[in-house]
Amino acid sequence: MRMKVKPFSLSIPFNTNPPSDWKDTWDVQLYVKVEDEEDYGWGETLVAGSGIINSYLSIINDIVIPILSKVELTEPTDVRTILEKILFSAGNCGVVSGAISAVEMALWGLKARKSNVELTRLIGGKVRDSVKVYASFPRFGKIDYIIIATRKSIERGFDLVKLHQSPSSVIDAVKAIRGNYKEVKIAIDLNSPFDNLDKAKEFVDKVHKYEIEWVEEPLWPPNDYDLLSKLTEFSPIPIAAGENEYSLYGFKKMIESGITYLQPDIAKIGGVSKFLEILDLALKHKVRVLPHDRPDASPLSLIYTLNLGLVKSQIEMVEYTIADFPNDLFYSLPKFKDGYIYPSENPEVIEENIEKYGYKNRLRILHFSDLESKLTRK
Repeated sequence: MRMKVKPFSLSIPFNTNPPSDWKDTWDVQLYVKVEDEEDYGWGETLVAGSGIINSYLSIINDIVIPILSKVELTEPTDVRTILEKILFSAGNCGVVSGAISAVEMALWGLKARKSNVELTRLIGGKVRDSVKVYASFPRFGKIDYIIIATRKSIERGFDLVKLHQSPSSVIDAVKAIRGNYKEVKIAIDLNSPFDNLDKAKEFVDKVHKYEIEWVEEPLWPPNDYDLLSKLTEFSPIPIAAGENEYSLYGFKKMIESGITYLQPDIAKIGGVSKFLEILDLALKHKVRVLPHDRPDASPLSLIYTLNLGLVKSQIEMVEYTIADFPNDLFYSLPKFKDGYIYPSENPEVIEENIEKYGYKNRLRILHFSDLESKLTRK
């Protein structure tokens, strides 16, 4: 059956209290609706690369829409495989796999509606009713803001917070949290700042005494598996990585490097079926899984990740935003209670309200790692 594919560019405000440094960079979303004559499904691409939304749109408009309007396909996995084969010479990672992710996700939603079954039944059946989540902070410009955000997260029921501070400020932030809240667990996402092993070793040595749960993507480039192996052998802190990995081969090499936590992102790698293959790989190699989800104000791809968490017990926790989701854009939002999420089964966007969140085109550069000292906004 031939299908229609409709992309929607959005800017959902990313508002936190206290306000973050990323208020004007994480308001970029790309949704996709796939329809046949009777039903529909929704999916989402994580628009990375500082908000280069038109790169993803060009793949959807130039390849995906023409293909799915002409070729009769029914299975999400088949669609993903065909698109990967058509696009492989463009590189099946990053922009290409991200564009495929939204379409493949939406096809699972469509299949669930056509079959009149829960999404979880299609992917294996529930093993639990809720999924543990942790509070993923944006970057804050003041230590006081981090303390406020930590207090509010603890009051809501989170027992773990993850920081996205720069290497120059993160240790001070950890000290401040430990001085006020000794019981809360802390993780650190560095976004690949250290371009040599000595710098990374020095950092984990300094921060180890603060009882850190994991350090995420400490090395540049993040897929230098040999360098990663040397750090995991040395580090007294668990190392996490995977949000910028795309191929099964790459995930296998990352697992073999000795990391403790694998972090695939469903909106970047190619969707649900690719995620399931990565989970099988993780289970085979006995590595723990903490899925990545950009903690902005969009719950769409997150709902798919959480539903996978209901089915697959090797998913230990899922990254979760401290921003509010838009109540007028979804019929059913995830329900949070005491650090656990009870997700809706199949995300359904209120299409007539999308125009309220029209895309705002502007330069978005996330000042990750050493970019903080090299780039200034004007």
